[in-house]
Amino acid sequence: MAAKSDVDTQPASVHKLLGNERRNLLIRYLSLFEENASVTVRHIARVIRGIETGTPPTQVSTGDYESAYNGLIQTHLPKLSARGLIEYDESAKEVVVTPCLQRYASISVLAQLAISV
Repeated sequence: MAAKSDVDTQPASVHKLLGNERRNLLIRYLSLFEENASVTVRHIARVIRGIETGTPPTQVSTGDYESAYNGLIQTHLPKLSARGLIEYDESAKEVVVTPCLQRYASISVLAQLAISV
């Protein structure tokens, strides 16, 4: 796991990571959990897709769920893991929140506030 000071917060790196809406939602959602909390990818996929579609997570269709799940495991979770924001266990399909995640979540919220002003 990367130390908090090792997280790359250079503007280009932050923009590249936060430039995707689903990753932004993922970062913000995971920031609601305590450090070292473990969350299944299945749960994350239902919640994220529910937010994207305005549907309660329990009512997300199978197709929507699978689309979100595949995007998470193929793209978004590996990117966050490579940056040290999460620990991603590919075999167990679980995510562990690291202390580094909160920094990016804060940047994401501030960027959204700046855009909406």
